[in-house]
Amino acid sequence: MSRKEREVKLQIGDYERARNALHELGFVHVDKCFEEDYYYSHPCVDYSVSDEALRARWRRCSNSEHYTITYKGPRIAENLGLKTRIELEVELSSVQWSIIKDIFERLGFKNLAKITKTRDLYTAECVGASLDELHGVGYYLELELKCSRGLDLIERVINVLGSSARIEHRTYLEICLETRKCT
Repeated sequence: MSRKEREVKLQIGDYERARNALHELGFVHVDKCFEEDYYYSHPCVDYSVSDEALRARWRRCSNSEHYTITYKGPRIAENLGLKTRIELEVELSSVQWSIIKDIFERLGFKNLAKITKTRDLYTAECVGASLDELHGVGYYLELELKCSRGLDLIERVINVLGSSARIEHRTYLEICLETRKCT
């Protein structure tokens, strides 16, 4: 099943200010998670040129673990710094996840990067928020639009944060490959 992801990413200068802004605007804290993302390069296609990504993710939250494989298609830029892209994702058991990663590597896919982050998950009507510490780099806030009514809320978050945040058009993978600081 295909799904379109619509989100905006902000680089955050003041983590506490961002956290407080989310609470003030009605976001509810859902969980705190640790994530390891493994990005793969295709043996015949340069994903940096085609603007695609193939990711294997392990997420450990307070009471659960999740294993996913995700394909992300090319980004389309919109207003407010929003980007839209096709996202195909499947959740797996830990054994299936390990086998799929092994299949990728046997087919010639290379593990391009391992990216770790700590993520505080929030939700509000029509908007999901992830307040992230991208290990080795800094803090970011991702706001994912779940329905069109959420556009106003995203705009309010951006306005409340003002100069303490700036729109970040790069993906975490691009940031990590460019800075070489991710752990």
